[in-house]
Amino acid sequence: MHHLLDERASLTPDAIAVVHGPESWTYAHVRQASTVYAHWLKSRGVTRGDRVVIAASRASNTVALIYAISRLGALYVIVDEKLGSFVLRQIADDCEPRLVVVNGTPPPGVRDAFGECVEIPEWRTLTDSGPLPAGPCLSVDPVSLIYTSGSTAAPKAVVCAHREVIFSVRAIQGRLGYRNDDTVFCCLPLSFDYGLYQAYLACVSGSALVLGDAGAAGPPLLTALLHHRATILPALPTLATILVMLLGRSGKSAPNLRMVTNTGAALSPALTQQLRTLLPQATVVPMFGLTECKRVTIAPVDDAEVPVGSAGTALPDTEIFVVDENDHRLPPGEVGQLVVRGPNVMSGYWRAPAETARRFRVDEFGVRSLYTGDQCRIDAKGHLYFVGRQDEVYKQQGIRISAAQVEAAALDITGINGAALLPPHGDRGALLVVTGKLNAETVLTELRERLGRARLPQDCRVLDTLPVRANGKIDKRALLETFDALIPVGATTHNGQRHD
Repeated sequence: MHHLLDERASLTPDAIAVVHGPESWTYAHVRQASTVYAHWLKSRGVTRGDRVVIAASRASNTVALIYAISRLGALYVIVDEKLGSFVLRQIADDCEPRLVVVNGTPPPGVRDAFGECVEIPEWRTLTDSGPLPAGPCLSVDPVSLIYTSGSTAAPKAVVCAHREVIFSVRAIQGRLGYRNDDTVFCCLPLSFDYGLYQAYLACVSGSALVLGDAGAAGPPLLTALLHHRATILPALPTLATILVMLLGRSGKSAPNLRMVTNTGAALSPALTQQLRTLLPQATVVPMFGLTECKRVTIAPVDDAEVPVGSAGTALPDTEIFVVDENDHRLPPGEVGQLVVRGPNVMSGYWRAPAETARRFRVDEFGVRSLYTGDQCRIDAKGHLYFVGRQDEVYKQQGIRISAAQVEAAALDITGINGAALLPPHGDRGALLVVTGKLNAETVLTELRERLGRARLPQDCRVLDTLPVRANGKIDKRALLETFDALIPVGATTHNGQRHD
């Protein structure tokens, strides 16, 4: 991985690489910092194969540290320092880090979970102790662990090898085309792979990466975009909704913004159209991916004929297809489990052989394929359409229903700006939770027109806000804990049905 930085620093050493608050680092600075940090980490006992936890998910020195750790053949594990101690303890027990580094005083949760933490020093105070040993690792060796919660009770780590990451970065860049005059405004944490890959993409393209703090994904967003003259914004639906609201209220625009990308959770057609109307000069690029393979599909930036609802076509040198319950390939247009085959498929899950064997299967040619657990369909031209997670496709009155489909229909209602569908569980029926200006009865009436009565959720609740995780995705687990505790058996729901 560090070769990417070395190549970029040789080409454009004085170009701005990373901006965070008042700090501004050139690519020459990042390369030098990564080298002296590598010597510093080595002096702390870090060697090939060790795990180094970085509890600084939005910091300039984190970018330098990931390349420093790569130089030693070790693995970096970036964690959101605001995670609770329970989850952080699970990560600590799982990855057994050699070293945990923090900026300043470690937050209580980090200290409680990991014990001893070391403050990251100012890189200019460190000494470059000469060349590091050559060739400390191979391209097939892991360079990072990225923890993802998914639907499991404990976070699990995706093992990312150097060559898998480099292929993914170059394939994504080949499709998106970041430029050396771009400024990427990223208020996603680097612990989230969508945020982390902005650092990689900036490096291979020579663009500048602006790291926004968590608060930037709120009222200051438009001001920050204008201040930094940002040209690219990686966005989840929550961030895109905020941007649309700010643009509409202020009457301003963001004239430098030329591209808004989306993955992690799909933008609704209505929200996509709002972005295109308010930012006519910008291209909105839908993508689809998972931590286990980074990107699966990307819509071509210059293709105006991408079908509505599609997340684009497969990356180069990769194959996607869908299979039925017996793992038989399905023809175009039919819904099944998505399978991904290619160099972007990561190495598996850390210390989880059973789960790795279930999801990362080796075919008759000895090639590892990822069985994603996502229900999708692929049309005859290769465009991918996400239907829903296998664990979020449920039956109601004998009809198979996708939570993602219900959420998309809810977001199509004027006045609704957030939606999360909780599939039936125990005595509770399907529950739709929304944010917006409408009451629950109106939402269900509008939804009935879009989905029909048979697909209508049994209940609807309206909240001021939806809980979100550190990466900006809606936290359905928090919603489940709230509503499964509040809705008693026998309670009458908003559409008159009862939980009996």
